[in-house]
Amino acid sequence: MKTATVMKTAASLAMTIGIAAAPVASAAFPIVGKLGSTLKMTDSVGQVVLSWNVSGLKPSSDVMPGYQVAGKLWEATATVNAISGSVTPAISQFNAVAPNKAAYRVLWQVASPVNISGATIPQGARSTGKIHFDVTGPAPNTVTMNNGMEDLMIWGP
Repeated sequence: MKTATVMKTAASLAMTIGIAAAPVASAAFPIVGKLGSTLKMTDSVGQVVLSWNVSGLKPSSDVMPGYQVAGKLWEATATVNAISGSVTPAISQFNAVAPNKAAYRVLWQVASPVNISGATIPQGARSTGKIHFDVTGPAPNTVTMNNGMEDLMIWGP
């Protein structure tokens, strides 16, 4: 009897320690919010904390110097905040996405005075401007930030 009781106690203790020592899941991507909300993230090495706000996804009447639009031009306003550390805005990672999952890459290569700058901003600073998309299919209702492997942030309706 004593051996059985000791075994049960040891098994129970081992189970408790195993559960308590299990790694805690970290925040996983994507970080999701509504258009107009501010989403916060930390870079992959934990050194830089930044936030993005994307709002106002709509058809645009802006001129894109040196770029001939194949479909309809759409825009959104984007703001990046350097909360901790300097931030170089990863503008090329944005996509506008339609409900049927058609994705339209940001026109990051178009130089326009209304577009958000890709210049590095120091800690505590912010940068705001437009991001544009050449929409050649169904109208988008979502903006994503994708690093080429996964969506990092999603702003939806």
